[in-house]
Amino acid sequence: MKKNLLLTLASLMAVFGFSQTAGNFTCNDCSGNNHDLFTELNSGKVIVIAWVMPCGACISGALAGYTQVQGFQSSNPGTVLFYLADDVANTSCSSLTSWANTNGMSGANAVFSNSTVNMSPYGTAGMPKVVVLGGSNHAVFYNQNGSAITQSGIQSAIAAAIAANTAGINVKSNFSSIEMYPNPSNSSSTLALKLVKATQVKIEVQNQLGQKVAEVLNSNLPQGDNTVKIDLTELANGTYFISCSDGEVSKKLKLIVLR
Repeated sequence: MKKNLLLTLASLMAVFGFSQTAGNFTCNDCSGNNHDLFTELNSGKVIVIAWVMPCGACISGALAGYTQVQGFQSSNPGTVLFYLADDVANTSCSSLTSWANTNGMSGANAVFSNSTVNMSPYGTAGMPKVVVLGGSNHAVFYNQNGSAITQSGIQSAIAAAIAANTAGINVKSNFSSIEMYPNPSNSSSTLALKLVKATQVKIEVQNQLGQKVAEVLNSNLPQGDNTVKIDLTELANGTYFISCSDGEVSKKLKLIVLR
Protein backbone atom coordinates (compact mmCIF):
# COMPACT_ATOMS: atom_id res chain seq x y z
CA MET A 1 0.00 0.00 0.00
CA LYS A 2 2.76 2.45 0.94
CA LYS A 3 4.65 1.63 -2.25
CA ASN A 4 1.54 2.18 -4.38
CA LEU A 5 0.87 5.52 -2.68
CA LEU A 6 4.42 6.70 -3.26
CA LEU A 7 4.24 5.62 -6.91
CA THR A 8 0.95 7.50 -7.30
CA LEU A 9 2.49 10.64 -5.80
CA ALA A 10 5.51 10.26 -8.06
CA SER A 11 3.19 10.09 -11.06
CA LEU A 12 1.35 13.19 -9.94
CA MET A 13 4.68 14.97 -9.57
CA ALA A 14 5.51 14.07 -13.14
CA VAL A 15 2.15 15.39 -14.36
CA PHE A 16 2.14 18.65 -12.42
CA GLY A 17 5.88 19.27 -12.42
CA PHE A 18 6.32 20.13 -8.77
CA SER A 19 9.96 19.29 -8.25
CA GLN A 20 10.16 23.09 -7.85
CA THR A 21 10.01 24.44 -4.31
CA ALA A 22 8.23 27.51 -2.98
CA GLY A 23 9.90 30.74 -1.93
CA ASN A 24 9.29 31.74 1.67
CA PHE A 25 7.88 35.06 2.81
CA THR A 26 7.20 36.57 6.23
CA CYS A 27 4.95 39.63 6.33
CA ASN A 28 1.57 41.00 7.37
CA ASP A 29 -1.50 40.75 5.15
CA CYS A 30 -3.89 43.63 4.52
CA SER A 31 -5.74 42.83 7.76
CA GLY A 32 -2.53 43.06 9.81
CA ASN A 33 -2.20 39.31 10.36
CA ASN A 34 1.34 37.93 10.21
CA HIS A 35 2.18 35.06 7.87
CA ASP A 36 5.27 32.91 7.50
CA LEU A 37 4.67 30.73 4.46
CA PHE A 38 6.99 27.87 5.40
CA THR A 39 5.57 27.70 8.94
CA GLU A 40 2.07 27.42 7.49
CA LEU A 41 3.09 24.71 5.03
CA ASN A 42 4.94 22.82 7.79
CA SER A 43 1.74 22.80 9.84
CA GLY A 44 -0.08 20.89 7.08
CA LYS A 45 -1.75 23.74 5.20
CA VAL A 46 -2.22 23.69 1.45
CA ILE A 47 -2.02 27.24 0.10
CA VAL A 48 -3.28 28.54 -3.22
CA ILE A 49 -1.82 31.94 -4.16
CA ALA A 50 -3.27 34.02 -6.99
CA TRP A 51 -1.36 37.11 -8.19
CA VAL A 52 -3.42 39.73 -10.02
CA MET A 53 -2.84 43.24 -11.40
CA PRO A 54 -5.87 43.58 -10.60
CA CYS A 55 -7.81 43.83 -13.85
CA GLY A 56 -10.70 42.30 -15.71
CA ALA A 57 -8.46 39.79 -17.44
CA CYS A 58 -7.27 38.51 -14.03
CA ILE A 59 -10.73 37.63 -12.70
CA SER A 60 -11.18 34.22 -14.31
CA GLY A 61 -7.87 32.71 -13.19
CA ALA A 62 -8.01 34.07 -9.66
CA LEU A 63 -11.64 33.03 -9.27
CA ALA A 64 -10.74 29.51 -10.43
CA GLY A 65 -8.30 29.26 -7.52
CA TYR A 66 -10.74 30.70 -5.02
CA THR A 67 -13.60 28.44 -6.16
CA GLN A 68 -11.53 25.28 -5.88
CA VAL A 69 -10.33 26.20 -2.39
CA GLN A 70 -13.95 26.62 -1.31
CA GLY A 71 -14.73 23.20 -2.74
CA PHE A 72 -12.38 21.55 -0.24
CA GLN A 73 -13.78 23.22 2.87
CA SER A 74 -16.26 20.44 3.65
CA SER A 75 -13.83 17.55 3.19
CA ASN A 76 -10.74 19.32 4.60
CA PRO A 77 -11.96 22.21 6.78
CA GLY A 78 -9.32 24.83 7.53
CA THR A 79 -6.62 22.99 5.57
CA VAL A 80 -6.78 24.61 2.13
CA LEU A 81 -6.31 28.40 2.05
CA PHE A 82 -6.66 31.03 -0.68
CA TYR A 83 -4.28 34.01 -0.74
CA LEU A 84 -4.75 36.91 -3.16
CA ALA A 85 -1.71 39.08 -3.92
CA ASP A 86 -1.07 42.19 -6.00
CA ASP A 87 1.52 41.42 -8.67
CA VAL A 88 3.95 44.26 -7.87
CA ALA A 89 2.44 45.58 -4.62
CA ASN A 90 1.41 48.92 -6.13
CA THR A 91 -2.32 48.56 -5.43
CA SER A 92 -3.64 49.75 -2.09
CA CYS A 93 -5.02 47.13 0.28
CA SER A 94 -8.45 48.78 0.21
CA SER A 95 -8.58 48.72 -3.61
CA LEU A 96 -7.36 45.13 -3.83
CA THR A 97 -9.84 43.95 -1.19
CA SER A 98 -12.66 45.80 -2.96
CA TRP A 99 -11.68 44.16 -6.25
CA ALA A 100 -11.77 40.72 -4.60
CA ASN A 101 -15.15 41.36 -3.00
CA THR A 102 -16.64 42.70 -6.24
CA ASN A 103 -15.48 39.65 -8.18
CA GLY A 104 -16.73 36.91 -5.86
CA MET A 105 -13.65 36.36 -3.70
CA SER A 106 -14.80 38.00 -0.47
CA GLY A 107 -13.83 34.88 1.48
CA ALA A 108 -10.12 35.05 0.67
CA ASN A 109 -8.10 33.86 3.68
CA ALA A 110 -5.57 36.64 3.15
CA VAL A 111 -5.05 39.60 0.83
CA PHE A 112 -1.54 40.97 0.26
CA SER A 113 -0.16 44.11 -1.31
CA ASN A 114 3.40 43.52 -0.15
CA SER A 115 6.50 43.11 -2.31
CA THR A 116 7.66 40.27 -0.03
CA VAL A 117 4.94 38.10 -1.57
CA ASN A 118 6.45 37.93 -5.04
CA MET A 119 6.39 35.63 -8.04
CA SER A 120 10.14 35.38 -8.63
CA PRO A 121 10.48 31.76 -7.35
CA TYR A 122 7.86 30.62 -9.86
CA GLY A 123 9.23 31.69 -13.23
CA THR A 124 7.04 33.49 -15.76
CA ALA A 125 5.21 36.47 -14.29
CA GLY A 126 2.27 36.77 -16.73
CA MET A 127 -1.05 37.76 -15.18
CA PRO A 128 -2.84 36.22 -13.50
CA LYS A 129 -0.61 33.59 -11.92
CA VAL A 130 -1.86 30.77 -9.68
CA VAL A 131 0.30 28.37 -7.66
CA VAL A 132 -0.64 25.54 -5.31
CA LEU A 133 1.84 24.91 -2.49
CA GLY A 134 1.98 22.18 0.14
CA GLY A 135 4.02 19.82 2.27
CA SER A 136 6.90 20.19 4.70
CA ASN A 137 9.23 20.12 1.67
CA HIS A 138 7.39 23.25 0.43
CA ALA A 139 6.57 21.73 -2.95
CA VAL A 140 4.91 23.55 -5.86
CA PHE A 141 2.04 21.37 -7.08
CA TYR A 142 0.69 23.80 -9.67
CA ASN A 143 2.12 26.83 -11.46
CA GLN A 144 0.22 28.36 -14.34
CA ASN A 145 -0.43 31.75 -15.91
CA GLY A 146 -3.27 33.39 -17.80
CA SER A 147 -5.41 31.19 -20.02
CA ALA A 148 -3.47 28.06 -19.00
CA ILE A 149 -5.12 28.22 -15.56
CA THR A 150 -7.94 25.67 -15.21
CA GLN A 151 -10.22 24.72 -12.36
CA SER A 152 -9.63 21.02 -12.99
CA GLY A 153 -5.87 21.51 -12.84
CA ILE A 154 -6.08 23.43 -9.57
CA GLN A 155 -8.46 20.86 -8.10
CA SER A 156 -6.14 17.97 -8.98
CA ALA A 157 -3.13 19.84 -7.59
CA ILE A 158 -4.87 20.55 -4.28
CA ALA A 159 -5.86 16.89 -4.00
CA ALA A 160 -2.27 15.86 -4.71
CA ALA A 161 -0.96 18.25 -2.04
CA ILE A 162 -3.41 16.89 0.53
CA ALA A 163 -2.42 13.32 -0.41
CA ALA A 164 1.26 14.18 -0.03
CA ASN A 165 0.62 15.64 3.42
CA THR A 166 -1.35 12.57 4.43
CA ALA A 167 1.38 10.25 3.17
CA GLY A 168 3.97 12.13 5.18
CA ILE A 169 1.84 11.99 8.32
CA ASN A 170 0.90 8.32 8.09
CA VAL A 171 4.32 7.05 7.11
CA LYS A 172 6.59 9.24 9.18
CA SER A 173 4.88 11.33 11.84
CA ASN A 174 2.30 11.26 14.63
CA PHE A 175 1.57 14.96 14.06
CA SER A 176 -1.63 15.46 12.11
CA SER A 177 -1.34 19.24 12.37
CA ILE A 178 0.63 21.86 14.30
CA GLU A 179 -0.32 25.52 14.62
CA MET A 180 1.00 28.33 16.81
CA TYR A 181 -0.67 31.54 17.88
CA PRO A 182 -0.21 34.40 18.41
CA ASN A 183 2.89 34.94 16.32
CA PRO A 184 4.62 37.38 16.79
CA SER A 185 4.06 37.43 20.54
CA ASN A 186 5.43 39.39 23.50
CA SER A 187 4.70 37.12 26.47
CA SER A 188 3.35 33.70 25.49
CA SER A 189 2.23 31.62 22.53
CA THR A 190 0.11 28.49 22.32
CA LEU A 191 0.86 25.39 20.28
CA ALA A 192 -2.18 23.52 18.99
CA LEU A 193 -1.16 19.94 18.24
CA LYS A 194 -3.32 17.24 16.74
CA LEU A 195 -1.88 13.74 17.19
CA VAL A 196 -2.70 10.65 15.19
CA LYS A 197 -2.17 8.58 18.35
CA ALA A 198 -0.96 9.04 21.93
CA THR A 199 2.76 9.64 21.86
CA GLN A 200 5.74 11.07 23.72
CA VAL A 201 6.25 14.64 22.55
CA LYS A 202 9.26 16.86 23.17
CA ILE A 203 8.89 20.58 22.57
CA GLU A 204 11.74 23.06 22.91
CA VAL A 205 12.63 26.60 21.93
CA GLN A 206 15.72 26.93 19.74
CA ASN A 207 17.71 29.95 18.61
CA GLN A 208 18.60 30.59 14.97
CA LEU A 209 21.65 28.33 15.29
CA GLY A 210 19.44 25.42 16.33
CA GLN A 211 20.62 25.53 19.95
CA LYS A 212 18.09 24.79 22.70
CA VAL A 213 17.31 27.84 24.83
CA ALA A 214 14.30 26.42 26.72
CA GLU A 215 12.49 23.11 27.13
CA VAL A 216 8.71 23.45 27.04
CA LEU A 217 7.49 19.86 27.28
CA ASN A 218 8.77 16.29 27.35
CA SER A 219 5.88 14.01 28.18
CA ASN A 220 3.14 11.82 26.76
CA LEU A 221 0.18 13.53 25.06
CA PRO A 222 -3.12 11.84 24.16
CA GLN A 223 -4.50 11.21 20.70
CA GLY A 224 -6.37 14.12 19.15
CA ASP A 225 -6.26 17.82 19.95
CA ASN A 226 -3.77 19.18 22.51
CA THR A 227 -2.67 22.69 23.46
CA VAL A 228 0.65 23.64 25.03
CA LYS A 229 1.44 27.13 26.33
CA ILE A 230 4.93 28.52 25.71
CA ASP A 231 6.20 31.12 28.19
CA LEU A 232 8.25 33.77 26.37
CA THR A 233 8.87 36.18 29.24
CA GLU A 234 12.52 35.13 29.65
CA LEU A 235 13.36 35.43 25.95
CA ALA A 236 14.88 38.51 24.34
CA ASN A 237 13.35 40.05 21.24
CA GLY A 238 14.21 38.09 18.12
CA THR A 239 13.50 35.08 15.94
CA TYR A 240 13.30 31.56 17.40
CA PHE A 241 12.17 28.13 16.31
CA ILE A 242 9.78 25.87 18.19
CA SER A 243 10.88 22.28 17.68
CA CYS A 244 8.24 19.55 18.13
CA SER A 245 9.46 15.95 18.08
CA ASP A 246 7.65 12.63 18.42
CA GLY A 247 10.93 10.71 18.66
CA GLU A 248 11.07 10.02 14.94
CA VAL A 249 10.10 13.24 13.19
CA SER A 250 10.90 16.80 14.25
CA LYS A 251 8.90 19.74 12.94
CA LYS A 252 9.96 23.37 13.40
CA LEU A 253 7.79 26.46 13.51
CA LYS A 254 9.24 29.96 13.30
CA LEU A 255 8.38 32.25 16.24
CA ILE A 256 9.04 35.96 16.57
CA VAL A 257 9.29 37.52 20.03
CA LEU A 258 8.48 41.21 19.77
CA ARG A 259 7.86 43.62 22.62
